[in-house]
Amino acid sequence: MSGLPASIADTDRVADVMLRDPKTVPWDATVGEVRDILANPSVELLLLADGSTFRGAIVEIPDDAEPGSPARDYVEPNVETISPTESAAVAFEVTARNPTRRVVVVDDDGRLLGLVCVDRALTRFCGIATRSPV
Repeated sequence: MSGLPASIADTDRVADVMLRDPKTVPWDATVGEVRDILANPSVELLLLADGSTFRGAIVEIPDDAEPGSPARDYVEPNVETISPTESAAVAFEVTARNPTRRVVVVDDDGRLLGLVCVDRALTRFCGIATRSPV
């Protein structure tokens, strides 16, 4: 890893750097629906929710999966989550180590709040404007 970006302030929390509107589909989404969304190269992790409750995430769908079958059959077994109150520095380290460079933000009740994403170069959070160091 290249180290923490200078733009991360000591006071920054996950809630300050997360994407608040990540790609999400309902828990009952089909393989065909999810496959279409995952065809977009910028979508590396698709979140499944039941209302506001986070239920799982999908990285890929097998080629032989039936389009009408439930996509939830292909959720990742160990999706990392993080609290919105965790420090942004910890979030950056955890996210940069993750194979998809994405970590799901949930509250104590399992409600989906957002997604933390780090760019491919591991230099900044995705979707966050670069700001001058404090």
